[in-house]
Amino acid sequence: MIAINFNKFERVSGLFVMIFVVSGVVGAVFVAIKRNWFAPKIQLVTDFENAEGVHSGTEVRIAGLRAGSVDKVDLLENNKIRVNFEVLEKFKPKIREDSKAQLIRPFVIGERVLEVTVGSSTSPEIQDRAVLSAHETMDIMTILSGRHLSDYLSKLNGLLTNARLLIEAFTSTHRTENFVKTIDQVEPLVRNLNTMSEEVIKLSRQATRKDNLGTVLGNLSITTNHLNHMIPVIQEKAPELSQDMINLLQNLAVLTENFKLLTPTIIEMAPQLPKTSRRAVEALDETVVLLKALQKSIFLRSSVDDVRKEETKRRVPAGD
Repeated sequence: MIAINFNKFERVSGLFVMIFVVSGVVGAVFVAIKRNWFAPKIQLVTDFENAEGVHSGTEVRIAGLRAGSVDKVDLLENNKIRVNFEVLEKFKPKIREDSKAQLIRPFVIGERVLEVTVGSSTSPEIQDRAVLSAHETMDIMTILSGRHLSDYLSKLNGLLTNARLLIEAFTSTHRTENFVKTIDQVEPLVRNLNTMSEEVIKLSRQATRKDNLGTVLGNLSITTNHLNHMIPVIQEKAPELSQDMINLLQNLAVLTENFKLLTPTIIEMAPQLPKTSRRAVEALDETVVLLKALQKSIFLRSSVDDVRKEETKRRVPAGD
């Protein structure tokens, strides 16, 4: 076996290389420990409708603290995005069955992180490989992304089209005048509604004062009970009453029709009725004066006395 002899410079170089390798290994172990690569973890799963910006290695946070990372992202048959991620086991007591997974951006710009909300103390603790319910969120960068921006622009285009049609409709003078008239009629309508509401309040106060409404309803109930007892008796004692009522209504209808025919004549004669009535009264007064004058004459006085005696005897009953 051949012995290899290293000179002084080779030995110093080898020592530096060995120190560098050991330092690298120690640094790698330190970084692994710092990043919790060797710490126990639990696997969790969640499904998103839109997982834009999520990839293997995406940071997982709980209450703002780094708690793990995303392992794998898959597209399911129902077009949902399944995200498999791991969380440090020390955070397991904080994750409950009512916890939710959501995608957020710590800043306005930057990569999205998977945030797991802290569950309530009354909910059971989550188990390994459990499925968390997802909560869809939106942010400015997601809205401005090309995938969603086209949809928003198409909706905005439809909104502007409708606004254009509305503006064109109001450019018509006739429609504008009708719209202004409608607005002018709103104020009287509101005033009338206010007045009506005040009157209804007054009516309700009158109805509820001293339990008037209750008294009226009680009396109405008593009247109804009496009518319920009276109607069978009326039907039994006077079965023809209903027919008489029908005849009465028919006669009233005929009378109403006749009054309709007489109404124009009455309206035509109405202005002359006061004058005619006054002339008739004057004629009666003159007739009374004439008759009294005739009674006082010499030839008719005795005849008048005889007539009065006969009328007196006729009015006295025979038995008297």
